[in-house]
Amino acid sequence: MRLVRILGALLIAGGSLAAWVSYAGAFMPMLDAFASFMPLFGLMILIGLALGRRLGLWAIAAALLGLAPVALRVVPELTRDVPRARSGMQQVRVLSHNVWVKNSDPAETAQTILDARPDVVMLQELDGNFRPMLAALRQKLPYGTDCPKGCGMAILSRWPIDDSGYLLRDEAGRKFGPPLTWARIIGPDQRPFTVITLHYPHPTMRDQAVRIRDMAQALARIDREGLIVAGDMNLTPWAAAMHAQDQGFAPLTRMTRALPSWPRVLPVLPIDQLYAGPDWGLVSAEKLRATGSDHRPVLVTLGRR
Repeated sequence: MRLVRILGALLIAGGSLAAWVSYAGAFMPMLDAFASFMPLFGLMILIGLALGRRLGLWAIAAALLGLAPVALRVVPELTRDVPRARSGMQQVRVLSHNVWVKNSDPAETAQTILDARPDVVMLQELDGNFRPMLAALRQKLPYGTDCPKGCGMAILSRWPIDDSGYLLRDEAGRKFGPPLTWARIIGPDQRPFTVITLHYPHPTMRDQAVRIRDMAQALARIDREGLIVAGDMNLTPWAAAMHAQDQGFAPLTRMTRALPSWPRVLPVLPIDQLYAGPDWGLVSAEKLRATGSDHRPVLVTLGRR
């Protein structure tokens, strides 16, 4: 029993230290990547408390101290307001998937996408063995974007695409902003809406903060009322960088609430996100079954508000 209590004490101490170090990412960005595991640190502390329940009041106090940063990051995500769609309004099923350059089963991945019956598909990491499957997807999603070699992103649509491009354009046709692929789609109600897909670098890379800032500044220059932005953002809701992005992307709302999508076998990290402008409300958001990618596909159904 003594060894069990020692293990409990170590879990409480280790989980608490890790949680506070992660929370410090709000002030030291190099630590923010650890915030992705904040719920796991909380679980460590709770397991430690269960194992070391005979350690006394100090263990309870230490556990509560360690759970404080976990609660400060996790609770706001679980309780934040996400606007709902009005019943009877036009809906759009949007699927976002990082198909992975080393996809182990491209055909099964394509079939999973088609089985979800999406209206719009946004893909990342296309510069791999999944690219030949685009032809199969085009059988059901005949409209698509062109992308320069190496951009690795694509948008496919069941409905006509009125305009599209790589990088945003101002009224004079000049390109601006960070790498992304966009398309303006004409829905069945004949109301156009713009979708954007993007792929952020890993959170340990120094340019991620720059990419987030540049993206927010770029989106501020375009009409965001009916905008939909989705992709592999390599950000979890517990990270300070995600909180900053949520504020920077306003009036867009992040419709994916703590939806784990990586890794494929046992998803624990919600790093694939979808934002939508004030014209849209949420109907549903779900992760789909595993494919040949290291990510799970994310399917979000939106409706007009």
